[in-house]
Amino acid sequence: MKSGRCGTAFFLIAVICAGLSSPFLYAQGRQVGVQTGFDEGGLIAGANFDIVDSPSENYGAYTRLYSKNDAKGAPAVFALGANFRGHYKVGIFDYYLAPGFGLLHYSENRTHLLLGPTLAYGLAADLDKNVALGIENTKIYSWVGQVRGLVKDSFLATIRFNLP
Repeated sequence: MKSGRCGTAFFLIAVICAGLSSPFLYAQGRQVGVQTGFDEGGLIAGANFDIVDSPSENYGAYTRLYSKNDAKGAPAVFALGANFRGHYKVGIFDYYLAPGFGLLHYSENRTHLLLGPTLAYGLAADLDKNVALGIENTKIYSWVGQVRGLVKDSFLATIRFNLP
């Protein structure tokens, strides 16, 4: 990796970490979400860590790992970034939309570092006051780097836990 790209990646990671560290002083609560699913590459694993700002707003960090399958031409992708999550509750159901932005480690024949937005939307049903189960669609895009456009579009099963 060239030093210019490394410096840019370090700067973006530092900005994301600084932005995520200050809300810990003012948070009303925290949530952890775990996602899993399958696509053409195989297994997908993901996680979210959200700071609950209000009953209808969260912000935090996400990570996703997509498996590689050479036979089907599916690249390995590791995504890491920050997002905002808007919620709309109806009874036990929670509808949400989560735009974000992050770094992508994209590996097909060669490895590339990419930057781009993400969009996740989904539905979760509360099992009790601390656990929700649902489904989510995650779209990962690249705007900066060798690969551009929609990189991954996947449906994931998700379980969310409210932390004390």
